[in-house]
Amino acid sequence: MCFVPFAVKNHDLKEMVVHLDVSFSLERATDNDLDEIVALENRAYPFPWKRNILFAEIHGQSFSYTYVARLHANNRTPGSLIGYIFFWLVADEIHILNVAVDPDYQRKGLGTALMEFATGFGLEHGATKLLLEVRASNTPAQHLYARLGFTQIGLRKRYYADNKENAYVMQKFLLPRE
Repeated sequence: MCFVPFAVKNHDLKEMVVHLDVSFSLERATDNDLDEIVALENRAYPFPWKRNILFAEIHGQSFSYTYVARLHANNRTPGSLIGYIFFWLVADEIHILNVAVDPDYQRKGLGTALMEFATGFGLEHGATKLLLEVRASNTPAQHLYARLGFTQIGLRKRYYADNKENAYVMQKFLLPRE
């Protein structure tokens, strides 16, 4: 079990409980995180985002949100960066841009927790849906998204500039909390 800061409308942080095989904290990304984000991006993906793109998202517009997950030791001191999620909140939609989990910490629930965080953030900020693109070759991510309630709604042909791979567009509608 771990405690994850959860952003709400007034920008205070609440904690939500997530059951995982690893203890971590989730916080807004800063310039101090950039080197670790770049290193993780390069470990996690065969076609990683460039440093300048990651930097631009951290310093993005008011609709851009970037969060990092840091491993906690027994004393609960934040340690190594083990994941992150970048998303936009535009009108009533959360658009997931990039999610990464350190390969050593995959299949431990962190990817699910990051996606659940974005979902909760969206609900707290009035979003009615989440949208994302996923590489046609990335079946593990597609399975995760489907398990989380996303459905495929389209195909973007030759979407990825690095290798001209197709992307599936996936969407999840959100129900307001009672």
